[in-house]
Amino acid sequence: MRFSPGLSVRLSVAACCALSACTSGAARPDANLSADARLHVAEAADAAGDADLAISMYTAAAASDPSNVTTQLRCADALARNGKIDQARQILTDRLSTSRGQPDLIRARALIDLVAGQPADAIAGFNEVLAARPGDVRTLVDKAVALDLQKRHADAQVIYRQVLAATPDDSATRNNLAVSMMLEGRTREALDTLAPLSGVEAAQPRLKTNLGILYAATGDSQRSRELLGDRVSDSDLLALTRAMGSPGASGRSEP
Repeated sequence: MRFSPGLSVRLSVAACCALSACTSGAARPDANLSADARLHVAEAADAAGDADLAISMYTAAAASDPSNVTTQLRCADALARNGKIDQARQILTDRLSTSRGQPDLIRARALIDLVAGQPADAIAGFNEVLAARPGDVRTLVDKAVALDLQKRHADAQVIYRQVLAATPDDSATRNNLAVSMMLEGRTREALDTLAPLSGVEAAQPRLKTNLGILYAATGDSQRSRELLGDRVSDSDLLALTRAMGSPGASGRSEP
C-alpha cells in the first residue's frame, strides 16, 4: 500500500472495531455464524457498498479468530477505507500484544502511521519488519515513501534505486523515484527517469499524470497536454510547475 501527498501513493491498512448493528436496515449479524461465513457476508456487503454491515461482519470474523492474521488485515482494510484510522491502529497494537513480532501486523500499523502523518513512527515500524525480512521490496518502498515525507529525498532515492536494481521493471517504484526527484526540484532528471515508460500501453494513470506534469515543468506543453488531456486544468498545471521552481508551460511549447 503506497501513498503520500505528492507521491500519489495509495495505502490500504488493516484493523477491526467492536461488533455493531447494521444501520442500513439489515438484520443484526447472527452470532452463530462461522468466521468463514462472516467473511463471505462481509465481502458481499463490501461489494454492494454497505460499509456498516461489511465492517460489522469483518469485525465479528476477526474477533472469533484473533490468531488469523489474514482475517485481521482484511477486517482492518475495510475500517481504514472508511476513515477509522485511530481504531485501526489500536486494534493492530492490541493484536501485536498477543502476536509479538508478526511482520504483517507491524507493517500494517506502520502504514497507518504513514497515513496519519507520522513518518518517523512509520520508519521505526518498517525497520522492524526489515530486520525480520531483509530485502523485502514492499517494505523498502514503504520506508522510502516515509523518508520522502520527511523531505529526506536523497535517502529515499537510495532505496528506490536499490529496489530497481533488483526489479528493473517495477514501474511503480520508478514512478516513486521520479516523484522524489520532482519534489527535490530535479525535474529534468525526473523526466529522464520516467520518459522510457511513456509508450508502455499498460502504464498506470498516475504515472502518465506525473509524466505530463514533468513535460510541462520542462517546457514541453504540447507533450504534456497529450498525456494529461483534460484531467488537469491549465491553471492547476501552471501552479504545479511554479511550485517546482520551473517556468512551466505557458500554453505553447518552447522553441
